[in-house]
Amino acid sequence: MDERPAAMSPTELVEDLFRKEYAHLVSALTRVLGPSNVPLAEDVVHDALVSAMHAWRFGLPRDPKAWIIRTARNRAIDIIRREQRHRSFLPELATTTALTSTIEAALAPAAESVSQLAMMFAVCDPGLNRETHVTLILRWLCGLSPKEIGQAFLVDTQTIDRRLHRGRGRLRQLGRLPDVDHLPDIGARRDSVLRSLYLLFNEGYHGSDPQDPVRPFLCEDALRLTELLLDAKGTAHPDVHALAALFCFDAARLSTRLDEHGVFVPLEDQDRNRWDRARIERGLIHLARSATGDHMSRWQLEAGIACEHAIAPSIQTTDWDRIIGFYQVLAQQSWSPIVALNRAVAVAERDGIDAGRHELMALAGERKLSRYPFYWAARADLERRADCRTAAREYYEQAIALARSPAERVSFERRIESLGIS
Repeated sequence: MDERPAAMSPTELVEDLFRKEYAHLVSALTRVLGPSNVPLAEDVVHDALVSAMHAWRFGLPRDPKAWIIRTARNRAIDIIRREQRHRSFLPELATTTALTSTIEAALAPAAESVSQLAMMFAVCDPGLNRETHVTLILRWLCGLSPKEIGQAFLVDTQTIDRRLHRGRGRLRQLGRLPDVDHLPDIGARRDSVLRSLYLLFNEGYHGSDPQDPVRPFLCEDALRLTELLLDAKGTAHPDVHALAALFCFDAARLSTRLDEHGVFVPLEDQDRNRWDRARIERGLIHLARSATGDHMSRWQLEAGIACEHAIAPSIQTTDWDRIIGFYQVLAQQSWSPIVALNRAVAVAERDGIDAGRHELMALAGERKLSRYPFYWAARADLERRADCRTAAREYYEQAIALARSPAERVSFERRIESLGIS
């Protein structure tokens, strides 16, 4: 169960509402106005949100969401009437009666998931790269500003603007947003959507911004959009359930990943009593529904690993044999240094420190790992457990030198302090 709203200040509630309604309204209006008019849809929504900011200075209305939707509806109708001579709109907007009923139907709650699904599959066009897919999702389906997206991925706003420009150009080539149940390339697009949502979740779970490495709202958005895929026959798929399961298991631990000082807490030190049991149960349901056929996808394997961590009462009682089995299949499907590193850590837990050392030393030549702080931290952890404190300190210092945020650096510094050597 998501506890965020209860903990939000009035300002944060308004910002969260604006962000979510921006995503809802832009998708809905793009369906109505046509993909060539995305900038117009954005202008309509921006005007509605600015009107809300001015009107709500002295207090929120009884139903803020309905207020914004009504304002956007009126603004959209006014602009379409004014622009009909100069712009190309969809045929169903030709008469005043049709215009009003079409706008109202598009903005109705029942149409919300249909609009966002259509937008999501439109922006994950095979002709655009993965970075652009994620940028367009963050802008039009999560409501982040170009500046916020740039901060998330450590690129300048001009780069984000260029990606948005490419996305708008691609959408202009569409006559209307697609019906996802009848897309001829639904499999390829679904794969692009899932990979983009995976990147979005990871950015929230342990992202690029040194000052804000954990952003739960991005994880929530990734899970929300993933579960939206299950609402339509054309986009529901075992892999979608598997990705939703992975997100549920990982999101269940979000509240324990940082301590009160904003420092990363290692898995073995996290308070498992504070993990979100309802979210873990939700993940188990998704995982069960993903178990069809005789092929295990990457998402099913990663969800299986996350499940074992989520349901284990402790590090010692974790089923490391199952986790290693999942990693072995994952490595056969798509080997990467990170997969090999995580498998090595699991081997150390199952087979002992020496076995783990052997696995980690075998990866010493991997260039990507040489710059990855958690590789050196893993080696340091094993040396610490073997009571080789001098070697442990050296490896922790390498991890500190490569740390990407204060949250990482201070976590490694604390582990050096625990060695008790100067």
